[in-house]
Amino acid sequence: MLSDAVPRPAAAKGSLLSLPVPRSGMRPVGWLVLALLAAAPVVHILAMSGEAARNIVYWDEFDTALAFVLRLHDGVGAADFFRDLFSVNNEHRMVTSRLMFAVGYWLTGTVNFEVLSAVGNASLVALCAVLVAGAGTAARRLRLALPLAFLLFQLEHYENFFWSGSSIDHFQVVLLAAGAITGLARGTRGGLVIGALCALLAGFTLAHGMLAWPVGAAMLAVRRRWRDLGAWLAAGAAAIGLFLAGFQSNQAHQFAGFSGRGVVAIFHYWLSLLGAVPALGHAKLAPWVGAALLGLLAWVAARGAVRREPVALPLALFAVGSLALIAVGRAEQSGGVLHSRYLVLGALAWALAIFMVLERWSHPRRPFMLLVPALPVLAAFNLAANHAFAASADSWIECRDRAASRFKQHGADGLGPFKLYPVPARSTQLLQEAERRGVYRMPPVSEPRSYPDAKPSARISYFVDEMTVDAQAAFVAGWAAIPKHIVKRGTVHLVLQDGDRRFVFTTVTVSRPDVVQATRESGWLHAGFRFARRRDNLPEGLFQVGFLIENSDGGEYIMTAHRLDLRGPGKALLATGD
Repeated sequence: MLSDAVPRPAAAKGSLLSLPVPRSGMRPVGWLVLALLAAAPVVHILAMSGEAARNIVYWDEFDTALAFVLRLHDGVGAADFFRDLFSVNNEHRMVTSRLMFAVGYWLTGTVNFEVLSAVGNASLVALCAVLVAGAGTAARRLRLALPLAFLLFQLEHYENFFWSGSSIDHFQVVLLAAGAITGLARGTRGGLVIGALCALLAGFTLAHGMLAWPVGAAMLAVRRRWRDLGAWLAAGAAAIGLFLAGFQSNQAHQFAGFSGRGVVAIFHYWLSLLGAVPALGHAKLAPWVGAALLGLLAWVAARGAVRREPVALPLALFAVGSLALIAVGRAEQSGGVLHSRYLVLGALAWALAIFMVLERWSHPRRPFMLLVPALPVLAAFNLAANHAFAASADSWIECRDRAASRFKQHGADGLGPFKLYPVPARSTQLLQEAERRGVYRMPPVSEPRSYPDAKPSARISYFVDEMTVDAQAAFVAGWAAIPKHIVKRGTVHLVLQDGDRRFVFTTVTVSRPDVVQATRESGWLHAGFRFARRRDNLPEGLFQVGFLIENSDGGEYIMTAHRLDLRGPGKALLATGD
């Protein structure tokens, strides 16, 4: 075991490599296995986020993206454009994301939230790539990659992974902060310039990105780079001054005061955010785990991490400080709720802390002595987090998709239990205006599919709760399932048949605990469905309604006595007795 008595070679000047490690005795297959283990959670979560992604404008995106693009379509002048670009929204100046909206509009004439979600998630992948590439030796890279993969790529971060309105800011700001810190750690003039640019962009992505400036100043002071520190402080003062010029907070937000009760609330919320990820969201446990993180970081810093880890320790401190700033602004407003979008910072701090502990106690000739026994713990945590937050992730997707399906049905928001935006009149007006101008149109929530090998079936149970047709859209809601079979999300489809014409469409999955309770079929939770499609995207005719359930053999379907008359004004013919 490596102790303070074991000499460590000095890092090369201007290099991120702090510990050159000789070759270990591990065979190439062992290195490959560890690399595949690191890739597994990344691939799994990105596949889930890709499946959940929809080009649906949702919640804050109405103000930050859709309204902004509509103003661009009006042909704003340069002065108005820069005013909108740097305007304050909920205590943030989200310049980088607004630039994405603007570039997307200038290139395509529209805005695509599915693409934006992919860009946001790519920011997290890029963060890990930057950190792992700069870690130095292959052994150090693996010791860093595995904690990053298992802590960052799991469903506690579902809000960021599934919603572009969150990922393009909360993932991007951490990438930019890492770019600032990595640039400074290089010790070169070019690195200083890159670091300053990244710090500037971080602060104009989310407010806590401004902490890149004081963290960078501390890094330069520790390294006694006094000339660079002077330039950094001047640039930071200008950036912070620009951020604060004309700054206004959202008057609707409630802030914890700096009274005794307010300070206690802020401190408790901060510790809870720090500990929420390993505590798997348990509110009573999270503050204690957060305090443990602070102790762990203090311990590694006192034992040489300040010198040996010029990127990992400052970035961990940035994450810890960012959560402190978030606690000041959101402890009261959140009501103590630990929102998923904030947890990436705590997860990053924990991953870097684990990495620094592994570095402190790993022997150069046995580089994976601690990592291998730690792997089952990391994997178990990742699986537990995915299990614990699967229902929350499903619920988020369902709320969004059900709101979108009702909008498709009525052509207006807020006419069901879920809304696309807190003020439905405003979201309806923006959506109608965006479609009229060709800037954005809500995409279909039920899309055509082909199942040429599907077979008729008499074993499908079903029930139709609601069926409507008007000049706007056709809508069908209910449930369908096969006895003794688990219904997976997205496997229930709607069939429309008129003579030899058959059309199959996807549906929005709806959780139906009432069906589970009534039928005692535990696998039917996701048997509920919503079909909604505009009339201008549907064929004309008198169609028999059926339901197809997808399986590995190509699917099976059953036709019912229900009818959708899609001729003229249209009519839903709900059969009695079904």
